[in-house]
Amino acid sequence: MNMLFARNAALKVTMLIFTFIVMVTPVWASQCNLTWHNEVILQDGALTLDDGQRLFKVKQNGQLYFGVHKVQLNTDQQQALVKYHQTLTKDLPYQLSHSQLIDDELCQRVVKRQTQETEIQSLIPALKTWQSVTVY
Repeated sequence: MNMLFARNAALKVTMLIFTFIVMVTPVWASQCNLTWHNEVILQDGALTLDDGQRLFKVKQNGQLYFGVHKVQLNTDQQQALVKYHQTLTKDLPYQLSHSQLIDDELCQRVVKRQTQETEIQSLIPALKTWQSVTVY
C-alpha cells in the first residue's frame, strides 16, 4: 500500500511540475501584424528604395542617391543609413527564406527596421515619407 501511495505522490508531483512548466513557458506565436508599404531591393550590395514615385539608392557606406544624383549628407545622416543598410542586408534574406511565416524573430527584426526608418525620416528630408513596413 505504501508503494502505491509513493507512486501516486510521485505522479502527482510530476504532473504538477509539468503543469507549472507549461504555464510559465512563453507563447511563441506571432504577436505582431505587419503592413508592407514600399519596395526594397537588395542588388549588387546596394539597397533600392522605391515608394512608387521616386527611387533612392543606399550604398553600403551610407551614401544616398536620388536617381543618379548624389545626396549630400552629414555624418549622422550617413551613419543612420549605414545601420539601415546593415539591418536590411541581414533581414531581407531572412524574410525571403521564411516566405509568409510571421514569427517572433521576424516581428523583432521589423520593429528594429521601423525604428530605424523613423530615425531616417527625421534626419533626412528626402526620405521623410519613406516607410517599408508598419508593425501593429
